[in-house]
Amino acid sequence: MIVLQKALNEENYVNRVISDFHDEDWVDRIIVIDGGSTDYTVHELRQWPKCEVYIHPWKDDYHDMEVCQSNIALSYVPLGEICFILDFDERCSPELKKILAEINRKKELPEGADIAHVSRRTYELIRFENSPYAIMGDDGWPLISHQIGQYPDFQCRIIKRRVEHRWINSPHHTLIGCEKNVNIQVDLIHYEKDDYRDRIRIEKKWARVQARRKELGLVCELYETRVKPEFYKYTQPEYWNQE
Repeated sequence: MIVLQKALNEENYVNRVISDFHDEDWVDRIIVIDGGSTDYTVHELRQWPKCEVYIHPWKDDYHDMEVCQSNIALSYVPLGEICFILDFDERCSPELKKILAEINRKKELPEGADIAHVSRRTYELIRFENSPYAIMGDDGWPLISHQIGQYPDFQCRIIKRRVEHRWINSPHHTLIGCEKNVNIQVDLIHYEKDDYRDRIRIEKKWARVQARRKELGLVCELYETRVKPEFYKYTQPEYWNQE
């Protein structure tokens, strides 16, 4: 099985994330699409034998960059092969690892599906008092405070590659061209950022996608991403045109 990842300045997360699954028997290759990191992300990734890193520069002002990167990543998966998609702020639960091992053994997804959605559980972290920084555990992962967001937040993460597959909608996107999909309720653990200011930066980046689309007179293929009120101004072209 291929583990498929996208990276952009993930230096601080690489080793704890990759080490969590690198030596599992079900992992044959780890393909990482790097958006042009300016830190040591690529260097750290190349220390891991199963990792293959391919550079495709991320254009921050391009209105569909997120979905574009996802389609680039998918293009590296040979037709008929199975891939599992994992972000650098996520970790597989033991139950999910068992499911992935079983899928890899059978070379088939449950019920003959070509995509599977897995349940994602998101956690806020324990942070130092009056600080954006998370407190880290002995295993290198941040200590969990409490669950946030909706659950189960089913995410398309396991794909048996077909030529018809294509991601649409940015930044939160959907895979089309599927014959059959299933939901598997085994948790993918999603952590908020170690430094909460990185969460704010990401919210701005997603909002900028909307601003660029409005500036070009384009509409989303499915829906616009809802943003918190405090980030609304970043969805307006006028904010970014002041650069």
